[in-house]
Amino acid sequence: MKQLFNILVFIFSVSGSLHSQTDSVYTGDKPAGTKPEKRKKDNAWKEKFTYGGNFQAYFGNPTFIYVSPSIGYMILDNVNVGVGMIYNYTHVDYGSSGKYSQSIFGGHSYIRYSFTPSFFLQGQFDKLLQPDIYNFKNPNQKIWIDYVMGGAGYSQPIGQSVVFNTSLMYNFTYNAKYSIYPSPFVFQIGIVGRIK
Repeated sequence: MKQLFNILVFIFSVSGSLHSQTDSVYTGDKPAGTKPEKRKKDNAWKEKFTYGGNFQAYFGNPTFIYVSPSIGYMILDNVNVGVGMIYNYTHVDYGSSGKYSQSIFGGHSYIRYSFTPSFFLQGQFDKLLQPDIYNFKNPNQKIWIDYVMGGAGYSQPIGQSVVFNTSLMYNFTYNAKYSIYPSPFVFQIGIVGRIK
């Protein structure tokens, strides 16, 4: 009996001096000496931005230059909306009747729906400040002209994150007197890139 008593006293005295180990798996605590992890920034929203625009130029008589840079945002995986600026320069030499040139500025907005990786539908609204060529009392006066267009196009990849676009648009508000385009059908070429 004395021997059993001595064994129990020994067990209690040893167990009182021991400390239990807390496992961080159960408590969620990080082991001592570890640095906290840096929270990674979520840059996925930046990858939804697009950049690019349309351009056209031909030189001679007449000379026509059209530049339209734009920036857009992918609101869905296959829907891109954007805004941009427009600059158009036209110069015509009428020979003995004289020369005519004009510069036109404005803005535009668009929505582009890609129904396959290569083909898209597009709606576009342009608002341009143009010379009022039929105001003979004040030929330098400018007026705002609206262009509401819709059409379809084709995309061809030319890099890892850039595509070359061609599209044929129809100008639903075509006005032969004021339109900068000679026809209601407008052929556009441009590029669209994604930020990576």
